[in-house]
Amino acid sequence: MNPMIQSIGLWWDGRSAREQKMLAVMGLLIAAVLIWLLAVRPVFAWREAAAERRVEATAGLARIQNGLAARTPTKAEAPSSMSLADVEQAARSAAETAGLTMTLSAGAAGGIDFDASGAPSAALFGWLAALKADYGVETRAVTVVENADATLDATGVLGG
Repeated sequence: MNPMIQSIGLWWDGRSAREQKMLAVMGLLIAAVLIWLLAVRPVFAWREAAAERRVEATAGLARIQNGLAARTPTKAEAPSSMSLADVEQAARSAAETAGLTMTLSAGAAGGIDFDASGAPSAALFGWLAALKADYGVETRAVTVVENADATLDATGVLGG
């Protein structure tokens, strides 16, 4: 047996039964305090921090939802109720969001003419879908030509 363990055993045997009980209780109390400080308190702190992060995330989500609600028109707005200037502004905003560069102008048929050159297909058709879903703007006509580099040239008319 290790001499150090043997000396501890001799020291323990040299204590009276009362001293051994008091030392055992003191050891249990020290162990309980260490468990409290090293395990329980950190768990409570992590739980409290998670609750704070949840409150912050909920507030951030509410801010985002309020911003989206203020930005997108209500579904009650019919496409015909939007003026041509509103349709043009909606088309410009959606084009910026989609990353498209295009020319918009007032059309002869009462709509907004658009011309997009070198547009990726996902961005172009995503833009048209976003106009319909977010603003209720219909596409009256569209002509699409595929380029050699897999981009699209598109012209068309948006309804008001």
